[in-house]
Amino acid sequence: MNTAFKVGLFVLFISVIAGYLIITFSGKEFGVKTKEYVLYFNAVEGLSPGADVQVKGVKAGRVEKIEFEDNKVKVTIGIKSDIPIYQDAKAYVRTLGLMGDKYIYIDPGNPSSGMLSDKGVIKRTQVYATTEEAFASAQDVAKKIGELVDNLNEALGKGNLKEMIENIKILAKHTDQLVMENRENLKRSIDNITVITENLKNELPSLIKKIDRVAENLEAITGENREDIRQLIKNLKETSIALREKTPEVLDEISEAAKIIKGTVGENKDDIKTAIKKIKDASEKLDRILAKIDEGKGTLGKLVNDDSLYDNANTGIKEFSKPFSVINKTKLDIILYGEKHTGNEDAKAGIAGRLAPGEKSYIYVGLLTNSNGSVSRQEDITTNNTTTRIVKRDYGILFDVQYAHRILKLWEKSLWVRGGLKDSTGNVGLDLYFADNLVVKADLYNFDRKYGFDQPDNPQLDVGIVYKMKSNPFFVSFGGSDLLNSDLIGVYVGAGFMFRDDDIKYLIGSVPKP
Repeated sequence: MNTAFKVGLFVLFISVIAGYLIITFSGKEFGVKTKEYVLYFNAVEGLSPGADVQVKGVKAGRVEKIEFEDNKVKVTIGIKSDIPIYQDAKAYVRTLGLMGDKYIYIDPGNPSSGMLSDKGVIKRTQVYATTEEAFASAQDVAKKIGELVDNLNEALGKGNLKEMIENIKILAKHTDQLVMENRENLKRSIDNITVITENLKNELPSLIKKIDRVAENLEAITGENREDIRQLIKNLKETSIALREKTPEVLDEISEAAKIIKGTVGENKDDIKTAIKKIKDASEKLDRILAKIDEGKGTLGKLVNDDSLYDNANTGIKEFSKPFSVINKTKLDIILYGEKHTGNEDAKAGIAGRLAPGEKSYIYVGLLTNSNGSVSRQEDITTNNTTTRIVKRDYGILFDVQYAHRILKLWEKSLWVRGGLKDSTGNVGLDLYFADNLVVKADLYNFDRKYGFDQPDNPQLDVGIVYKMKSNPFFVSFGGSDLLNSDLIGVYVGAGFMFRDDDIKYLIGSVPKP
């Protein structure tokens, strides 16, 4: 089994794995019918075509299109046709984890509102706050805490709190004095109330009888024709009857209440004094605590008096949020590829990652194998006047590490320059982008090949075209190979899969959680 056949098997194996990943995680299942629905939002920051659509937490479809319509963002989603969506359904844009991956959550609504037809509009939509907005809210809270500390500082500075503590102390002292000075008076008042109630209880029944007799006499005097006076007398009689019935009960209750008050005051005299003493002690302790705070002692004292603590906390929140902002803006592409060169008979296969922290630059890192390998040692052995040359080749893993920067941009076209390592050798390159999925590439590398055994003097120059399909990760490449060496000049063809940043996020989001 020769090396080229091994490399071919490796490329085929990588392609089968990539195809399986596409079928499993792309979000579109073969033979599954879907219905399209339309959503309108004011903004959908971070949401992109291919994002998951979940119905009650279960993945049921994906985002098909995102476009503008009448100053709104129109989002078209596809959901499995066997999942019912009703006319009062709700749609939310939510965030998956701290990285900010977006997806759409659907509340299907109530069946009583009726079924929503294919291509219907889900009118009730909402976008949840992003991670950056959450950090902005935290900064606002920190600002309000600072204002509260300033107000507390101002209150301490003007002496309002100290004045309040002094008033509490004075009130406690006066209350104690008042109770001590009037204890005997209070006792005498309760005794007097008791005597009065006893007298009323004894005297009132005879008084009521006299009132009854007066009423009877008045009735006899006025005669039968004085209806008004008769009615008045009748009312007096009814009043006297009511008093006679209710007064003993009321007097008993008043007497009982007086006894309870007297007993309570006597029994709790010590407790009242203890409570007043505790109020005084508490006010003194609070006064000492506030004095320490005003002097800047302890954690709370430093927080109130040292503005730098608030400034440090606010700065810490801002610095903490910066790495998450950079991570959220960084784009990562994963590339699986294979190439075959006819002239020098190279066959390559590898995996690479392209990390773009901004729009004007990116870093390319990759691992690959080469069927020709590299000459690691050559040795001449002479035996019986016969010289034999032994060449040792290294077929280990090769590396690609390159930095690229955009030097020119004109509408959709842009020109990039690259530099670094290609196939573990020095490399310079140019890329001319006609569109996001169409690029002309030129690479000049392998400058030290002339020092190898049976190798040409000129470095290797490859010029070709890379075209990526818009609807899926598959791409093809072809061009001229080793153009500076007439003996090895030829062509190359290649193919592979390029997973964009959005594809990777939603592939990760689609993996079942344990």
